[in-house]
Amino acid sequence: MIYTLNDQYYVRPLRLSDLEGDYPFWFEDQEVCQFNSHGKFFKTIDYFRQYIETINLENKVVWAICHQADGHIGNIALQNISIINRNAEFAIMIGNKKHWGKGIGKMSGLKLIQHGLYKLNLERIYCGTADTNIGMKSLAISLGMVEEGRRRKHLFFNGKWVDLVEYGLLREDVDFEKGLYLS
Repeated sequence: MIYTLNDQYYVRPLRLSDLEGDYPFWFEDQEVCQFNSHGKFFKTIDYFRQYIETINLENKVVWAICHQADGHIGNIALQNISIINRNAEFAIMIGNKKHWGKGIGKMSGLKLIQHGLYKLNLERIYCGTADTNIGMKSLAISLGMVEEGRRRKHLFFNGKWVDLVEYGLLREDVDFEKGLYLS
């Protein structure tokens, strides 16, 4: 399965062969991991191998975000999928900083949300991020998510407590056939 996003970018399932590239090193880059927990504890190749071998089961979908020339540049996921509650958590990491700010998060996010709502029959997709993570907050809003709440001083980053801001998107908020967000 490959979904083309435009003439330069596409998404596909994460593969074991991705471990041969820069993928494992993204988790050592504290700028890439500044707003997630990935950079707090170092991980081995065996950790990544086990992770890749167990993804894309019924509780998560993880795709590699790829560039035609640069290859695997990031990951995007629906995780903690609840078949009973029909919801999932949205997550994204662009590991190759050369591709930051190019709109690839929105392009791949829209494709993953469409997959979640129409292929997985989800009713709700949500995410949470640090109040200081301007990029993720902007991405969530650009994907049609609305701020649903805040957990005060929930995250500890760089020596200080930060609020966690929560966003959500309901199936009824989206009409992909018309290209519209209804909220």
